[in-house]
Amino acid sequence: MGVELVESADLFIKEGAVYMRTTEGPRKVDVIYRRIDDAFLDPLAFRADSMLGVPGLLSVYRAGGVVLANAIGTGVADDKSIYPYVPDMIRFYLSEEPLLNNIPTWQCRKPEDLRFVLDNLDQMVVKEVHGAGGYGMLVWPRASRAEIEEFRQRLLANPANYIG
Repeated sequence: MGVELVESADLFIKEGAVYMRTTEGPRKVDVIYRRIDDAFLDPLAFRADSMLGVPGLLSVYRAGGVVLANAIGTGVADDKSIYPYVPDMIRFYLSEEPLLNNIPTWQCRKPEDLRFVLDNLDQMVVKEVHGAGGYGMLVWPRASRAEIEEFRQRLLANPANYIG
């Protein structure tokens, strides 16, 4: 695809621009598609304890020296509990039928959905509504009986935090 995959240690700020370290020397970066949470993006602007971000990145972004393809704050609507509503959103905003069917999704905050998920936990994928990157989830074909039962307790403790 011609897209570089880098870690924050591969990037640095110099003279109001972002550069990538390469084997052929520094190369200017114009666009970044980030895969880390906002809070960890720039330790000078957000979490000072972050070892994931690039110090000074936000100042370059603010000055127009780099584009963040998925800008700060764009994850605010990335709540998996809205998945069941996506077809209706398409119909409402685009006046079209969805081209692809949604995967069946149960919102564990709803008592009847929670019952269904709990009754079928050994056949489901269950995710945290706010989680990302595959953390905090149960994938039944790969889960042991003990893991499924542990997850059942997590679901019961905070059902609104999960979808099935």
